[in-house]
Amino acid sequence: RNYTIGEVISRYQRMLGKNVQQPIGWDAFGLPAEGAAVKNNTAPAPWTYANIDYMKNQLKLLGFGYDWDREVATCKPDYYRWEQWFFTKLYEKGLVYKKTSAVNWCPNDQTVLANEQVIDGCCWRCDTKVERKEIPQWFIKITAYADQLLND
Repeated sequence: RNYTIGEVISRYQRMLGKNVQQPIGWDAFGLPAEGAAVKNNTAPAPWTYANIDYMKNQLKLLGFGYDWDREVATCKPDYYRWEQWFFTKLYEKGLVYKKTSAVNWCPNDQTVLANEQVIDGCCWRCDTKVERKEIPQWFIKITAYADQLLND
C-alpha cells in the first residue's frame, strides 16, 4: 500500500527538524464497501467500522506516526455532512450542473471505475470486462473563477 512511503517521508522531515502534520483518513464510503459487506453477510456500517479498526490497529503495531487525533473517515456523518454542505453551496451559486457523460462501468460490481481502476480493459477488483456507459452525473464549473484566480 501507500502508507509506508508517506511514513518514510514524514520521519525524514522530522529528522530534519521540521514540524510534520500527518493525519490519517479512511475512504470508506460507497459501493465497494457495501459490496464487501453483502458478500460477508453483514450490514455495511459494522463491516466498514470493523475494517477501519483492524487497519488502524495494524498501522499502530507497525509504529506508524499518524496523528490519530486528526483521523477522518468518509463514512462518518461528521465528515460527509461537510461534503453535502459544500455541494449545496456550489449548487446554490450555480457552480454545479448535471449532464450525461461516458464512464467506465463494471457490470459485475455495478459501479463506476476511475481510469486507474481499469487494467487492460478489465475491472481491478473482479477482472470483469469494463464497459463504457452513458450516465447522468454532476460536474463542477471549475473554470468559472479561473481568470480571477490567475490574476490574484
